[in-house]
Amino acid sequence: MVGGNKVVSSQGSVVSGLRKIVCVCLFLTFHLSPFTSEGQEVLLPLQTRPFKNNLTLTTKHSTSLSLPFFDDFSSPAVTAQNFHFSPFTFHLSDGARLLPPTVGVATLDALDAEGNLYPHASTSIFPADTLASLPIRLDSLAPSDSLVFSFYYLPGGGEGNLWERVGDTPDPQDSLLLEFYRPADSIWVVVWSRGGVEVDSLVSATGLHWQYVAIPVVDSVYFDSLFQFRFRNFCSLSTSAKPGLVGNCDFWHLDYILLDTNRSVAAPPVFRDVAFVAPAPSALAAYRAMPARQYRASDMATNFDMTITNLFNSELATQYAYAVLDPLGDTLYRYDGGYENAPPFLPGETYQQASDHAHPPVSFAFPSFSSPLTFTIVHTVREGVGGDDYGSNDTVRYQQVFDNYYAYDDGTAENGYGLTSTASHLYLAYRFDLNEEDTLTALDLYFNRTLDGENEQVPFLITVWQAENGKPGAVLYRDHSNRRPLFDSLNSYQRYVLENAVVVNGSIFVGFEQTNNYFINLGFDRSYNTADRIYYLTSTEWQQSILSGSLMMRPCFGAAATVGIDTSHLSPFTFHLFPNPASDHVTIEGLPAGSRIELYDASGRRVYTNNNFQFSPFTFHLSPGLYLLRAITPDGTSHTEKLIIHGRH
Repeated sequence: MVGGNKVVSSQGSVVSGLRKIVCVCLFLTFHLSPFTSEGQEVLLPLQTRPFKNNLTLTTKHSTSLSLPFFDDFSSPAVTAQNFHFSPFTFHLSDGARLLPPTVGVATLDALDAEGNLYPHASTSIFPADTLASLPIRLDSLAPSDSLVFSFYYLPGGGEGNLWERVGDTPDPQDSLLLEFYRPADSIWVVVWSRGGVEVDSLVSATGLHWQYVAIPVVDSVYFDSLFQFRFRNFCSLSTSAKPGLVGNCDFWHLDYILLDTNRSVAAPPVFRDVAFVAPAPSALAAYRAMPARQYRASDMATNFDMTITNLFNSELATQYAYAVLDPLGDTLYRYDGGYENAPPFLPGETYQQASDHAHPPVSFAFPSFSSPLTFTIVHTVREGVGGDDYGSNDTVRYQQVFDNYYAYDDGTAENGYGLTSTASHLYLAYRFDLNEEDTLTALDLYFNRTLDGENEQVPFLITVWQAENGKPGAVLYRDHSNRRPLFDSLNSYQRYVLENAVVVNGSIFVGFEQTNNYFINLGFDRSYNTADRIYYLTSTEWQQSILSGSLMMRPCFGAAATVGIDTSHLSPFTFHLFPNPASDHVTIEGLPAGSRIELYDASGRRVYTNNNFQFSPFTFHLSPGLYLLRAITPDGTSHTEKLIIHGRH
């Protein structure tokens, strides 16, 4: 037995050894009230994922890898760590809400490398994803070297309340396999397997969520320069006859894969590794991103919530810090949390508890600015005495975007969201809170691609409501003609320009009226819960959502948010800067009398404001670099241009 599962061996396809049992993939349907069945929210599994194969492999390794082999998938946004894997079909993510051993996981599911359901997918069991290593040199080793292959796994679906779970649980007939390659025979051998199981069952049996598996490599046939390993999963689709309800299923998550010598399978794993477990959070209390002109210091969060683990078998002294970088990479602010003792993660699944590390204060605010800027927040944790075995998981970053839109989501859909009802008109509304009056010009919507393009047939009317008593109230805007999800833009944000711009202030709701009762399949992000801001209407009363996550819906503001809107009520203008780049002086032409100019440095700090259309940068001690010059006319219209200041001649 290995990790509580029977070790099997085979020289051919394992499909014939698996039972051909039909699986009903879980799709979640929730009634908002036990007293009515007139309408309900529905979460469905994805039918496609954009750019699933989100790493670029190269041919850097023309020969076999050497030991130790280690990958914890802590850098999913860049090229595969150390180029460990051959062309693959698994999916990498930051592991949000999964709490893996360290940040970043590999997921095997029912979608191919293009992010679509496999062409051979069916309600019968079918082979799906593969995670295969490049060749690894074992030819200089022998069974006496105590070579051990280990990893952690977690089935999809999560635990607890159904509406808080992420991903689909593999059913008993579905499976995850680990195979070793025998170069001499050119065959793959199954060395470990796991049938579908719920996380709750594993926690009840072992007291742990992520399950550790260690397999000794003792058969001499594997000690070759071309040894490889691979994980494979076998899935089965829902038996639902309706294409719109068939989607991705049977998730398995993998992390912390290690192959090395001088190890034991008898003793629990001990890694001198202090690491982050969850991705970096937003510095804003409510939003992932927000319009630059709407930002205020009061929008900042009070604390960061950082999940830090110590995988060693005793306390380790750790050092934590974060730095805030401006768009040019210069440090605006640095926080030093000092040294704290981090308890070992096992046996009780305990994370760092010290407040200065686990909940460091957000004791800064971004500088004042009005033009789009992106700041980077870099969090680091270090083992402070004996050194850390693996450094790749010691840093997490967050790109804090200030542009022309609000966002609660992280840009990645884990589910499809929609409403079902017998009513012919359905309403979905999402609350956003503005700090000052602004012009709503467009709405970014993320619709998932579905089988047979089913949701392309769902018409909707973009609608805006004023918030009243916390719910949608008076209608401020409503389209005159129907829109539809656009096939070419599914699985990405599509900007829908309002027929007429609308001036809004305070708390508003944006969303749409759906003019039939088909399932529209809007993207739903499970990493941040904004259920208290989501309302829907299928009869006579607005209902608040109970689903844990965020709609992938982003309102856009200002003329820069779109083109082609009705601007007859504005006073459009342009102006000219010269010279640009500038050294000794800057002249501005084309501004109406009474206009005001504001100059911002690359960090967003306002460094100059006046109604003088000619000025010397060095009179005001402005350093060389990139600046943004904003001109505001007497009627409030604004326009921004880039200005480069060179050193003085």
